[in-house]
Amino acid sequence: MIRPMNSSSILRAIATAGFFASTLLGDSVPSPDTLDRYLANSRVACRAEEQAVEMEIQASLPKLKKEGTMQGMKVISASGQVAYRFLRFTGDKLIKTDVIGRFLTAEAQPPERFGNVAITRENYKFHYLRTADYNNSPAYVYQLKPRKKRTGLFKGELWLDATTAAPLRESGELVKSPSIFVQHFRFVRDYPEHAFCGAPQRTSITVQTRIVGSAEMIVLQHPVPGTWQPAEVSPVSAGSTSDPDGGNGR
Repeated sequence: MIRPMNSSSILRAIATAGFFASTLLGDSVPSPDTLDRYLANSRVACRAEEQAVEMEIQASLPKLKKEGTMQGMKVISASGQVAYRFLRFTGDKLIKTDVIGRFLTAEAQPPERFGNVAITRENYKFHYLRTADYNNSPAYVYQLKPRKKRTGLFKGELWLDATTAAPLRESGELVKSPSIFVQHFRFVRDYPEHAFCGAPQRTSITVQTRIVGSAEMIVLQHPVPGTWQPAEVSPVSAGSTSDPDGGNGR
């Protein structure tokens, strides 16, 4: 004979089911030191040496039906200065000069141009949101709110590896437009797993402009292997991004 469950038994059953569901889904509350470990490691300066990454930028202006792709190498000096070499472009010249060229010029600006914009407690308020899956591994997702509306800061999310506290993803929108011609600047940056230092592996950018509508970019970066060989051998500095491939684009 099956006995009917009383209210206390039903509540215990619901609580037990909820516990197992949260365990299976990975919806766990992070250890209090997870964020502290991330902040501590991010404050530790990376080894000061020149870094080089293979780079590909895919850009488009959907409203104008223009698109283009640039490939090459980005070199970051020990002091943080950026230069571009062996750049080659295919696509519409408007994309090369007004989208990718402007992006490269902005990236090559001195790191101190915007002051301290690092993800720190000084610049941001942190609030744990949820546990999510990131490439089949658990990640803790935090909401970031800048303490001041300042150029270079953003509101959005920070994803940390649940085991190592290494950064996996940053996403959001700049709280202050970098230009009077830009209405919104949104981005998603994905980092190599277990890496506290180094450039984002993939960056997706959507810029809403006042003149040509949205501009979209995907930036892919990978460490340069020892066997990497450029298609061209003439180095191009960041200062010549207005025509970075010598005029070979359409």
